Amino acid sequence: MRRGISTVIGSVFFLVLMTAGLSVSYLVIETQSDMIQAQQTIADSEIKKIQEKYFLSVSSDSTDSNRLAVYVKNQGTNPLHIESLWIVNKTQPTQPAQKFDVDYTDSVLAPGYGTDILQNNPMYMSPGIYDIKTISTIGTIKTTEVNVGGANHIKAKLIMNPPDVRLGENATAILFVTNTGPTKLLNVTAGPIIISPSSAVLASSPIVQMKSDLAPAESAVLSWKYRLLSPAGTNVTFSTYATGIDEPTKVTMQSSTEKGMVFMRDNSEPGSIVSSDLFARPEMYVIMPNTFGDTNDKGLWGVNVINPTSQPIYVSKLVISAQTSPANSNDEIFNSGCSAQTIYPSVNNWSCPTSNQLMWKNTVTPQLIGPKSVGTFLVKVDPGNIGGSGIEPETIIVQTNVFTTLGQFGKAAYGTSIRTSSSIPNVYLSKVVDSTANTNIFANMTNVPPGSIQTFNVVLADLEAATGNRISAGSRLIINMPSGWTTPVVTGNTGFTIQPTQTFPDGSSQIVGILNADLTGAGGTGKTITFTSIAPPISDTRMYVMYVLADGYVNGNIVMGPLAEVVLRVSAT
Repeated sequence: MRRGISTVIGSVFFLVLMTAGLSVSYLVIETQSDMIQAQQTIADSEIKKIQEKYFLSVSSDSTDSNRLAVYVKNQGTNPLHIESLWIVNKTQPTQPAQKFDVDYTDSVLAPGYGTDILQNNPMYMSPGIYDIKTISTIGTIKTTEVNVGGANHIKAKLIMNPPDVRLGENATAILFVTNTGPTKLLNVTAGPIIISPSSAVLASSPIVQMKSDLAPAESAVLSWKYRLLSPAGTNVTFSTYATGIDEPTKVTMQSSTEKGMVFMRDNSEPGSIVSSDLFARPEMYVIMPNTFGDTNDKGLWGVNVINPTSQPIYVSKLVISAQTSPANSNDEIFNSGCSAQTIYPSVNNWSCPTSNQLMWKNTVTPQLIGPKSVGTFLVKVDPGNIGGSGIEPETIIVQTNVFTTLGQFGKAAYGTSIRTSSSIPNVYLSKVVDSTANTNIFANMTNVPPGSIQTFNVVLADLEAATGNRISAGSRLIINMPSGWTTPVVTGNTGFTIQPTQTFPDGSSQIVGILNADLTGAGGTGKTITFTSIAPPISDTRMYVMYVLADGYVNGNIVMGPLAEVVLRVSAT
């Protein structure tokens, strides 16, 4: 009997414990479920907040009692609900910020949709400056400023980059323009840009404009480049404004005038602890073939040496060196004892003292280069030979060194190539259209009067006389006119399809001609593009570099790349 009672009591006790345990387990599971659900809700809210993107622009209409327009565009992927609008009076900061509820019909915006959220709830403002804040239902806040009674339909911001430059360096004026009104603006552009002092500008580029018509809330970027030279410590001030035509009314809208400033630093001021610039340093610009070929015919090589100083300099030696890879390949770009053919205005002092070195040298009567002028050293020389391996190097490093009364200087930024069988493509200026004669080839123009019209004959030629190799049809002759010269006008060509002339943000321009048919050296003629351009209207002496290049193929599969860095000396004296 006692044993049976004990069993019953134990069973009841076990049921009590089991019930308590199950209750606790249920509470734990329910709590965890609530926590997971809460975390999911928070995560969903955060994701929606991250995905929620919208643009806000505000304007006031002075023709309608300063009615406020608050334009909101949903740029996100989910519907947008603007819950409230806050207005902060910055003209009278003692006035409290005011909250306004937004009409539901205007406050919910589908993705990609935009509207004036006050169109069904007109609001009229007193003149002054206000901060307008919009708050969405999930807490995204956007703020913008409006000048009631001022220019509001179009807003502009001028930024100068960089804000300080050294003498002779470039600065870029960037004008950010935004349509802050409720209607589309047409032909958005900048007004005249006023610079003070105006004498600080050496050269400027045309305006670069990314967009001309702006829908509500859209923006455009306009930019110019300026080369500045003014006494160190000068603040150069830039000011301009933006304009656009309101599409419905055809009325011209104008932003407020924006200003930017550039501080002129002395060139000796350290941007680094090392100052390595040397003014009294001759500059070198190269003329060379690419490919060079492997033939008894001769390719055109040369160097323009610029004297940037106000004193004459003398050149006693100039060396063009070629370096192949690997160094022990035995390839000879120039053969020792090569046959060199001097081209005017060089005097006959060219030789190849050793393999892969082409040298002009005269220590008895060095070559004079006048103040702020250029000396040209031109020669035709036959190619060397590929080494015993027969492997044709794709790129050969070319270096130039000049020995002058200012010291010895070098430049190694060039490359050519050599083939066992190839044309010898060259580009250069010629006195006569299509000519390859030595007496007509030149590589600089000196004493060009400022503002004068100059005519250029630019020739692409295969200086290999045989017809077995060819410059392939479809190859391009590329002529780059420097900034300051007017956009070139092509007046003729003898075998090219001329592409539209391009103008770049720095004011430089480019002509491209596509070769219509294969070109060989037969008959000693090349193909020419003739054009005119007006020299910069300067009052001193300056030198400009015109880069002439070619891109394409020899025999359909050998990449070519001849180069001529032509120096144009413009002088008022």
